[in-house]
Amino acid sequence: MKIGTDIIRISRVERACENEHFRVRVYTEEELEYCKTAQSFAGLYAAKEAYLKALGVGIERKLNTIEISHDEKGKPFLKGVENSDLSISHDGDTAIATVILW
Repeated sequence: MKIGTDIIRISRVERACENEHFRVRVYTEEELEYCKTAQSFAGLYAAKEAYLKALGVGIERKLNTIEISHDEKGKPFLKGVENSDLSISHDGDTAIATVILW
């Protein structure tokens, strides 16, 4: 079993998302359609970073090749990654995500 956690300031992602190049480099088309707030963008960013930390690979993979989706109840999951679990949470100006791989 492997675990990865990432925490990020929502305001930092909000500023970065003003740049279209950043959004295209980090998010898939489905994610761009899903995200309506800086909070959502930050949560997905933290989830991708947490996944890379769980894999133990650092940032050798482009973030827009990792896709976070949501089931019918709104629970996030790593699209195309079996044997994994993902949790995303927000509070104030902070977003945090944890990924477990088995």
